[in-house]
Amino acid sequence: MWRFRRITGLNRQLVLSMAAVTGLALVIMTVGLTIFFTVMFRLWPDLFHHPPGIWQHVMDWSVTALLGMVGVAMAARAAVRFARRLIASLDAVAGAAKRIAGGDLTARAQVDESGFRETKQLVHDFNAMAAQLERAAIEMRTWNVAIAHELRTPLTILRGRLQGYADGVFTPDMEAFRGLVGQVDLLTRIVDDLKLLTLAQSGRLELRREQVDVAAEAAAVVALVSPTCAAAGLAIETDLAPVEVSADGARVRQALLALLENARRYAAPGRVRVAIVLEGGSVVLRVADEGPGLPPGMEAHAFDPFWRADDSRARISGGTGLGLAVVQAIARAHGGDVRAEPVTPQGVAFEIRLPLKP
Repeated sequence: MWRFRRITGLNRQLVLSMAAVTGLALVIMTVGLTIFFTVMFRLWPDLFHHPPGIWQHVMDWSVTALLGMVGVAMAARAAVRFARRLIASLDAVAGAAKRIAGGDLTARAQVDESGFRETKQLVHDFNAMAAQLERAAIEMRTWNVAIAHELRTPLTILRGRLQGYADGVFTPDMEAFRGLVGQVDLLTRIVDDLKLLTLAQSGRLELRREQVDVAAEAAAVVALVSPTCAAAGLAIETDLAPVEVSADGARVRQALLALLENARRYAAPGRVRVAIVLEGGSVVLRVADEGPGLPPGMEAHAFDPFWRADDSRARISGGTGLGLAVVQAIARAHGGDVRAEPVTPQGVAFEIRLPLKP
C-alpha cells in the first residue's frame, strides 16, 4: 500500500484505470451470474434439488462465457476510451513536432480538454517551447539584418576611400587616414559589443569578481571622459558615496563609460550628474542628463540592441546602437539590472543596479 501511495501523476492514473477495467469485468461476471442463478432458482427451484445434468453444466458454462464476453467487451470499451484520452494529446504533440521539424515554426499542438492533467501540461509546455523557438528565429533574422545594416556603413566608407586611393581619385593625407582608422575602430567596437552580448545571452560572460569600491571606479571613469564631455558642452557633477561590492571592476567601468559616452553623443549641452546611492540590498549607479530625453514610453526599449530614438542623429554621432544593451548585459551578469526613467523637465536618467551580495 505504501508503494502505491508513492505513485503519482499519470502513473497513478494508469494503475487506477487498469484496475478499474479489470474490476469492471469481474463485477459484470459476478453480478450477472448472481442474477442468473437467482432467477433460475425462483423459476425452477426443483433444478437445485437434483444432481445437475449435462445440459445444466452446458448452460452454466455458456452463461459464464457469455457474461465474461460482455464484461470483457465493456472493459475493452472503457480501455479504448482511456487510451484515446491518453494518446490524443501525444498525437497532437507528435504532429506539431513533425511540422516544426519541416520548418513550420508556427505549428502548435491542440489541447484536448478531456485529457489528463499531465498530458495537457505536456501540450502547454510544448507550445511554450515552440513559441520560444519561433521568437528566437525571428530575433535571429532581425539581428542578422541589423548587424548587416550596422556593418555596411563603415565598410562602404572604407571600401570607397581605399578604392579611390588605388585609382588615384583621392590624394592620401593624414586627416583621411585618421578617418579610416576611426571607421576601423567603429567596426572593432561593434564586433566587441556583439561578442559581449552573445556571451551574456548564452550565460558565458566571465566576471572576475573582487571587492571593488564603486565610487573609486566611477571617479576613474569620470576623470577619463571629462575632457571629451567638456568639449561637447557637458559638465559632469558627481555625488559618489564610497561603497564596496563583489563585482568585476573592469566591467563596471565599461558600463559606466558606455553611459557617459551615450550622454556625450546624444545629450544636449548642460550638466550630467553621476551619483551613487544605496537602495535596500543594492547599490545604484545613476547617470542623469538634462535632455532631450527619450520619446515618451520608450524607456523600456532603450536597452534593445540597435534601437535608436533618432537614427539619423545617432549615425552622425557615431553610435553603434549597442552601448546600452552592453550596459544591461553587464548589470544582469552581476545579478543586477538597469532601467531608464525620465527626469524633469526633459532629461533621462540611467541606473545600474548591483546587488551588495552576489
